[in-house]
Amino acid sequence: MTDPKQILRLEPHGADAFVGESPAYEWGRIYGGLVIAQALRAAMFTVDIEGHSVHSLHAYFILGGDPNEPVRYEVDRLRNGRSFSTRRVVARQSGGAILNLSCSFQREEDGPDVSTSIFPVDVKRPEESEPIEWGIGLDARLEHESTHPARHRVWARFSDTIGDSQDDHYAALAYLSDTNAMDAVVSAHPAQSLLDDKSDELNWEEMYMAASLDHAVWFHRAVRADEWLLFDLSPHQLKGTRGLATGDVFTEGGELVATVAQQGLVRLRDTTS
Repeated sequence: MTDPKQILRLEPHGADAFVGESPAYEWGRIYGGLVIAQALRAAMFTVDIEGHSVHSLHAYFILGGDPNEPVRYEVDRLRNGRSFSTRRVVARQSGGAILNLSCSFQREEDGPDVSTSIFPVDVKRPEESEPIEWGIGLDARLEHESTHPARHRVWARFSDTIGDSQDDHYAALAYLSDTNAMDAVVSAHPAQSLLDDKSDELNWEEMYMAASLDHAVWFHRAVRADEWLLFDLSPHQLKGTRGLATGDVFTEGGELVATVAQQGLVRLRDTTS
C-alpha cells in the first residue's frame, strides 16, 4: 500500500464485516493507530441514524498485527437509540483477535461550549519542529520533549488531503492519536535520562521493550485531520511495567478538538551485554 487514502478504505466482507489492509512499517507490525482508525471506520459504516457522530472510543490491543495479512473487522450493533448508538468491533487476523474496540455515537445537542484545557505557551510552529520519520499517512514533527517535567508534544497531520466527510476526519484523527503516547509514558521512566546521556550509543528500541495496552479518544468537536494538530501528552503514573499518559489535541489556532489516553507496557532491556 502506497496511497495514504487506502488507510481509511475498507471493503465489505459479509454482514457487518469489513476488511482493511496495512502498509509496511519499519518496526514490522501494524501501527496501532491504523487498526483503531479502521475499526472505527467499520463501526461508522453500520451507524445509519442521521446526525449521529462519534464522541468516544475505547480500545484494547490484544496482539501485534501482521502488515502482510488483511485485517477483518466484525461489528456488533449493541444499541441504536434516538440520542446514542453503540458499537463493538473485533479486529481479527489468522492468529486471532488483535484489537477489541467499543465506540459511541451521539446526536448533536445544544449546550454550553467550555474548555479548561490551555494551549501550551511558547509552542514552536510545525515548520520549526523536528521531522519524525513515521510512515505512510502521517506527517509528524517533534515539538517538545522533556523528563523534568515529563512531557511530550508532537505536531501531526494526515499526509494526504481528506474530503469533506467528517467521519473520515474523525477516523484520520484516530489514526494520528497513537503517534506519541508511548513516548509520553517513557518520558517519566528513570532510565530516560540514561538514554538522553548516551544518545550516541543507545536508541529507544535498544533501551525499552514497549507495547500499547489500551487506548481511548474523546472527540470534542469537528476537526480537519489533514491540517496540523498538536498532541500534548504527559504521563501520570509508571508502576511496575505499566504506565499511563493522557493529553489534549489542539488545532494550530489553539482550539481543543480531542482528548487522548493510553496505557502501555514498558520493560527495560538489558543493555549491559
